[in-house]
Amino acid sequence: MTTKNKNLKYIIIILLSIIFLILAYIFINGVTSKNNNNSVNSDNKSENSVYSNLIESIDDNIKNNNNKNRFENVSLTSDNIGIPVLYYHSVDENAANEVTITPEKLQEQLDYINDNNYVTITMTELYDHIENNKPIPEKSILITFDDGYMNNYTEAFPMLKELNMTATIFCVGNSLDGYYYLSEEAIKEMSDYGIDIESHTVNHVHLDTMSYDEQLLELKNSKNILEKITGKEVLSLAYPFGDYNDNTIKAAKDAGYKMGFTTKLGLSDRTDDIYKLDRIYISSSYDMNTFKNLLKNTAK
Repeated sequence: MTTKNKNLKYIIIILLSIIFLILAYIFINGVTSKNNNNSVNSDNKSENSVYSNLIESIDDNIKNNNNKNRFENVSLTSDNIGIPVLYYHSVDENAANEVTITPEKLQEQLDYINDNNYVTITMTELYDHIENNKPIPEKSILITFDDGYMNNYTEAFPMLKELNMTATIFCVGNSLDGYYYLSEEAIKEMSDYGIDIESHTVNHVHLDTMSYDEQLLELKNSKNILEKITGKEVLSLAYPFGDYNDNTIKAAKDAGYKMGFTTKLGLSDRTDDIYKLDRIYISSSYDMNTFKNLLKNTAK
């Protein structure tokens, strides 16, 4: 073999060796980098998981403490007391009809409730008191809003939060447009805060004109719609227009509701059929004296 050919052979071997070393370096560096990234990602995921669990734990503790302290320093009773269940509708500065109360008037009424030591209760607390004789504040009151107007969120909700009050909103399932009526986001936010979101049917229908099967479907669908939004059980419904019949009560029970509210004037207590609970209608035309008299003098 000539010297020239030998040199060429050596050069080829050297070049191949260099290429091999370069490829080996790239491969090893890539694997190391991937492992490092996986390790970092794993660490980040672990840290995020711990942080998320910590936040959830703190939130749960806050909610539990709030629940435990709700009736702190408040006189409780297990006796069968008459509970005023107020029902409002819309809250708007331009009160065009008797079911639309101005924010100023609502604020005045809520302030009166607060200043006179009434304590707002939840649907669960009302149910447990009526059915299980659980104690509630001696001056318990339940505040409800029918139909689920968007201004219940924009106007009433801030007032309730400011006064540390609870309330219930009976929503119409097919009207959650986020404009005139509540949006799903507003419902979820209020529910997470502690406002009870309950049923006012899907289509705001006269239930007593429908068959049992039609009513059952209406009430089941309404319950399902709201429970999917809030992630919580819907316990009760308010009958649109106050209309119901025996089939309505049967359908409500079969659909899984535990309580039903009418438009009949009166206080709610254990003498009521729990599917025919009385309420107190609050008209925008009522002055404060009328409002006070309704709270003090409404009889069974």
